[in-house]
Amino acid sequence: MLTVHTFAARKTTPWLRTLLFLGATTITYLAWGINVLDEHNQASPGHVTIQLNESVYLGLLITTALLLFGAWQYIAQRREIECRIIAEQRARHLAYHDSLTGLQNRRSLEEGLGRTLASAPANERRSAVLMLDFDHFKKINDVYGHATGDEFLRIVSARMLQAVPTNGTVGRLGGDEFAVILNESAKGSDFAATARRIISVIGEPIEIEDKVLTPELSIGIVEISGTETVSEILRMADLALYRAKSKRGSCFLFYSAGMEEDFSRSTTLLQDLRQALRLEQFRVYYQPLIHCKTGQICAYEALLRWVHPLQGIISPTVFIPLAEESGLISSIGEWVLHQACRDAAAWPETIKVSVNVSPRQFLDGGFPSIVEAALATTGLEANRLVLEITETVLLRESAANLDALREIRTKGVAIALDDFGTGFSSLGYLQTFPFDIVKIDRSFVKRIGKSAQSEKILRTMIELLTSLKVPITAEGVETEVQREWVSRFGCHNMQGYLFDRPRPIAEIAMLQ
Repeated sequence: MLTVHTFAARKTTPWLRTLLFLGATTITYLAWGINVLDEHNQASPGHVTIQLNESVYLGLLITTALLLFGAWQYIAQRREIECRIIAEQRARHLAYHDSLTGLQNRRSLEEGLGRTLASAPANERRSAVLMLDFDHFKKINDVYGHATGDEFLRIVSARMLQAVPTNGTVGRLGGDEFAVILNESAKGSDFAATARRIISVIGEPIEIEDKVLTPELSIGIVEISGTETVSEILRMADLALYRAKSKRGSCFLFYSAGMEEDFSRSTTLLQDLRQALRLEQFRVYYQPLIHCKTGQICAYEALLRWVHPLQGIISPTVFIPLAEESGLISSIGEWVLHQACRDAAAWPETIKVSVNVSPRQFLDGGFPSIVEAALATTGLEANRLVLEITETVLLRESAANLDALREIRTKGVAIALDDFGTGFSSLGYLQTFPFDIVKIDRSFVKRIGKSAQSEKILRTMIELLTSLKVPITAEGVETEVQREWVSRFGCHNMQGYLFDRPRPIAEIAMLQ
């Protein structure tokens, strides 16, 4: 290995040789000159000896001076070379490592992956690439600032190094996207186990300046066969990651060929979705909510439908996730709110309209103004509008979102907690915010008459909400047994296919 010392020595050795040669030459010439001079002057032998000694001393003095000059040149040149080598090493490190986390960067990972692909056909080892991405990282930056976001990335990077086996390579591709190259023997190799370990180790809560953050990450895994290129491997891992992120919550998925077709279909659908609002392809359907005691319709829930020119009506379960991921849900949600308020303004005054709100609509902080504008433009009274949210709204930036909900509620608009019982913290949010309505998820209602245990849980939920004096709506009522049960045990309203399916307003006679 070429060190600073050996490199400098190689550079300065010719200097030293030259100086020694000059010193020896000087002594020789001095001696020769004195000898020639003595022959002409016929000096005595003793005098010649003195002159020779003087010439030797003078030559040695000159040689010593030249050697000192050479040593000075050596030290100066060594320092210069040392600084140059250190700078080159630093530049190389920066060229192959991420400056924030110290992990390998994209260039380094791609070169390492190229070497892995080159050796794959020659050995019997299995290799894989894991691509990781953190859910909601952008919100950490937006809410807490980039300094917190950077510290978050440094901490999860250190945890990643702990979780990945010694034969793995960890790198940061950019932003909150990371990659791991795993090289494992055919016996006992388990890439899924590694992915689980990464999720488990990284998923522990992180405390940064009194803020507690819980990392959630998705992982896409592709096994290397040796026939792919580096770009193909990364693209396949990215597809698997994209699919994993759609599952929501920390999870991992292996790449499969079917993902290519699904991604192509999703990409095409997303392109169409971007044009759907401008081309007026959305429709608002309405499903009634029935008062349990009177059996009368007390409200309608506005439900979005997309009438695609080629595929017909596309299910919300297909296009709503796309709208959420792309951010289109904000403009689509605003349109739905205005349309529902406009429709409801012409209904009987005793009937309210309920509109679902996405967590993304709270991100820019201007949602209360949007609600106020919708009421002002359509003339709908605020007490006839109900906004339905899920606990996800409160899980993300809860303080800011709670302030927004309070501001909306002060205008007279009712706030309903939808899908109650399906999340992790629903009970806690009943203390955090005074909801006007709680809607019990259909997954509990559908077990009525089938599971005594489920009925006990549902009865406990209803008793709790009743004690808090919160009106209850039961979703997904589809049978007479379910209708009779929810009415008997204290629900105020009910909704489901037993009463009617979602329909366009033109098909609902009482709203004409």
